[in-house]
Amino acid sequence: MEQLSLKTEKFFDILNTVLSTLNIDEVLTTVVKEIKILLGADRCTLFLVDKDNNELYSKVLQADNLVEIRVPITRSSLAGYSSTTGTVLNIKDAYDEGELKSVDSGLCFDRRWDEKSGYRTRSVLAIPVKAKGEVVGVFQALNKPDGFSEQDVSMMEQLAFLLGIAVNNALSYQTIEEEKKLREYIIDDIEEGICILDTKKRIISANKFLEVMSGMRYSTDAMVGEYFFELFPNFANTQLEEKVNESISYGFKMAALLEVLEVKIIPYLDEKGKVKKLILIFTRV
Repeated sequence: MEQLSLKTEKFFDILNTVLSTLNIDEVLTTVVKEIKILLGADRCTLFLVDKDNNELYSKVLQADNLVEIRVPITRSSLAGYSSTTGTVLNIKDAYDEGELKSVDSGLCFDRRWDEKSGYRTRSVLAIPVKAKGEVVGVFQALNKPDGFSEQDVSMMEQLAFLLGIAVNNALSYQTIEEEKKLREYIIDDIEEGICILDTKKRIISANKFLEVMSGMRYSTDAMVGEYFFELFPNFANTQLEEKVNESISYGFKMAALLEVLEVKIIPYLDEKGKVKKLILIFTRV
């Protein structure tokens, strides 16, 4: 009874942390560490879904540094299977091919991680994490002595629901913060028209100047998500497209001079120096 009350108290400690943080790194590290202790697992990881790259990614602490790890989303891996099917996996021995095939004939365990590290994965619990009905991640726990019980599964399903809320809130907050930084980043450069593109050259946002450029064929709302050079075919195969491609590849500010417009191209970089978005600023000449 004492053990149960301690676990229940710990559960509500985790619940408080999960629902109070807006920091995605804290969700991926501190919260996961607390859940690991509660579960009695040897290792735990919360993977998030990167739909653009069809990968699962997470961050783990290595020598006091946060290191990003990524794995492809495939039905043949345990976390990938849980992500693509939205189902719980409770495996007693990841090396037991018969047990894996009893779940799905295509399911397997990639032993290369173990072979590189010298670790031996045995029991695996993989729980899909959902937000608004969509799988946004997978919580994976490894190597609990004697395996994971039905009580563990039930508890993790409750925590996965809460993790989904925390992940959705944290990622939404991160997006808002990035947009604030973008506005601060470009405020001194705004003169006439502005358009923000992702690295696939799809429009994230634009101002009214772009409506005029389109001959009033498209509203700014209708532009969102569309490929820029399809909406503005006159700019395709010009110096502008060339400079946009160079800016995405190398992360440098660029400028393109067209017949009646000068276009400044400003890359917005993440903390690793990788281009996340492009800001295009249009000025009449």
